[in-house]
Amino acid sequence: MRPDRLYRLAVLAAIADAGGLSAAARRLGVAKSSLSHHVSALEGEIGAKVLIRAGRGVALTPLGEALAAHGRAIAREGEAAAMAAREIEQPHGRLRLSMPGGIADALVIPLLAAFVDRYPGIALDIVATDQVLDLETERFDAAFRIGAAESGRFVARRLHQDRDIFVAAPAYLAQARPIERPADLAGHPWIGFRAFGSEQVFTVEGPDGSRDEVAVRCRVATSAGLAIKHWTQLGLGVARMPAFAVRDEIAAGRLVHVLPDHVAGRPALFVVYMPDRLRPANVRRLLEHAREHFGTGTAQGPAPLAM
Repeated sequence: MRPDRLYRLAVLAAIADAGGLSAAARRLGVAKSSLSHHVSALEGEIGAKVLIRAGRGVALTPLGEALAAHGRAIAREGEAAAMAAREIEQPHGRLRLSMPGGIADALVIPLLAAFVDRYPGIALDIVATDQVLDLETERFDAAFRIGAAESGRFVARRLHQDRDIFVAAPAYLAQARPIERPADLAGHPWIGFRAFGSEQVFTVEGPDGSRDEVAVRCRVATSAGLAIKHWTQLGLGVARMPAFAVRDEIAAGRLVHVLPDHVAGRPALFVVYMPDRLRPANVRRLLEHAREHFGTGTAQGPAPLAM
């Protein structure tokens, strides 16, 4: 098939998707007369009508509908070819990302710092928030999330898994009742994440695999995960935190690991992105870099969770 005929089929698909010649011309940035010319040429080549007038717009004939479907396939393949060509070029551009507001800094910032060092032509626009933002509505290229992956029309790939532990400030523990077993946790004020309510229930796993449910009441409930750590360091109570988020504070003695043989959950870091076959090259670079960074390449890493 001649190249000009392939282009005319793609033009027909654009007219069908836009709902008319004028709208298609605006989308494509060409003159309406140019589209009319290509439609007329296509009809002359096949010897049949593909468009008919319908009020102020146009409608496709059955033959036109069939040809427009082929035109869409041609347009998709053309876009894929252009994207493949762009990938050969030096990486550049900007990625818009979402990540938790501080609580995951110890994991995500080193990852992204290494990424921009690896690809100096790529800039990052990062929204740090504890809210779960919609990828499509907010136009994010990808998002990093802690905890269970919510359901949605996206793919969530687990990058890293850690454990939730209990911590408190040395000054608080010096004047509080001892915490020697999970049941003792219920007798202490808590600093907690507001989304879980003022009264929270934890399942605590012991070193022998035993499980205890512990109900606690929050003295302070906040919507910011990073603030939980700061409130706890001020000695207002006990908190449950991912181990990676408080590793430096424990090493420096600003926080104490309470019940060190027990685990209160196994939070994971996910990267979330849309399931787009024509995913931009920079997004694919970020996903591959993240898998390499955490050692979760497709050969040995966890399978993605398709939502």
